[in-house]
Amino acid sequence: MRRYGSMGMRLYHFSRGQDDRRVTPHSPMKSISSETTFNTDLSALEELERELWPLAEKVSKRMKAGGHAGLTVTLKLKTPDFKLITRNQRLSSPTQLADRIFRTGRDLLRAECDGRRFRLLGIGCHDLTDPRDADPPDLADPGQLQRAKVERAIDAVRAKLGGQAISKGRGLPAAGGKAGREPVEGT
Repeated sequence: MRRYGSMGMRLYHFSRGQDDRRVTPHSPMKSISSETTFNTDLSALEELERELWPLAEKVSKRMKAGGHAGLTVTLKLKTPDFKLITRNQRLSSPTQLADRIFRTGRDLLRAECDGRRFRLLGIGCHDLTDPRDADPPDLADPGQLQRAKVERAIDAVRAKLGGQAISKGRGLPAAGGKAGREPVEGT
């Protein structure tokens, strides 16, 4: 207490597992995300994009399963010196689609790929909302409707035959295998 004041006493109790604050385990979900830490830092846009796709698929799967859609996509990057970089983009309408999450995240990623190396990559959605309003047809993107149909067909095959039954080409490992990573789930 002499050294750290009241915070010292609080830390003393926390270090012993003593905490009398109320826990609310069923509070509303605010965001859904997924991230990965690389065994070797990555700097090439192509490598980072390849790692971004399965993260976008995980976020999409969790949102669909939980009955959520996201209005804002967030990209998270961490440099080797542990500097955290986050970038957000608010969408014109909520989404549940991995393709839309990926494309938005890829645009944010491209702006940050300037030769820097990254040890962590993550993507998520927040401003969660009702999925009934998600992914309406977009006149500015005529291919969006077809990509949505393909993704829903892939979801149906995976639901029937298992998660590895079908994949998009961008989800396949590059020649020489995947970059090593350790998955870390975020919420």
